[in-house]
Amino acid sequence: MLAREPLVAALVGMLLELEKYEPAFALPEESPEEAVRRVRPFLVLVLDGDLEEARSDVFHARLKETPVVLFATPQSENVVRAMANQRQLPWFTMPVNRETLVRVIREASASAITRSGRDRRNPSAHRAPDGTLVFRDRHGGEWQVYDRRAGERRARSAGDNGYRAFVNPAGEEWWYELAPHESAENSVDALERQLAAAVRRAE
Repeated sequence: MLAREPLVAALVGMLLELEKYEPAFALPEESPEEAVRRVRPFLVLVLDGDLEEARSDVFHARLKETPVVLFATPQSENVVRAMANQRQLPWFTMPVNRETLVRVIREASASAITRSGRDRRNPSAHRAPDGTLVFRDRHGGEWQVYDRRAGERRARSAGDNGYRAFVNPAGEEWWYELAPHESAENSVDALERQLAAAVRRAE
């Protein structure tokens, strides 16, 4: 996490910790490049769009295949949006909520794997003997998939159309709120897209 303002870094870091991520920060007087070298490897670099490094082609080149998420303040939103679009990077504006933050982190990490070709396993889906839908993601992880309808007690808080729950072997559950046209979508492409946009269920 590289931010101009320590308070902003602390706030984003706190949200990431709530989602079981382990944020790392630059040390006092440490340059962004030094911090990156010290902390590597890491999942995603969350980078303040107001920092000079966000505009530096050299800095981005040195990151190589490390995924980057830019963030903006309301004052810098237009500039950061343009930078993010130019570099095809996910981004968000502060203040940010947990759901949006997790979504862009997952999008960045998933897109980096797809671009790099480091993992060539294709996602797939099949039915278990008991009829449960099982989705295998690009990392090789397996997720049991359950649809919760709006009439069910657990689904009412997720919207009128219910939600799709992705559950991994560790018991972690990620929720994706279904749109009206998505209730019957069980294709591999749909499942991959929905998992990437899902939000982890609070403990």
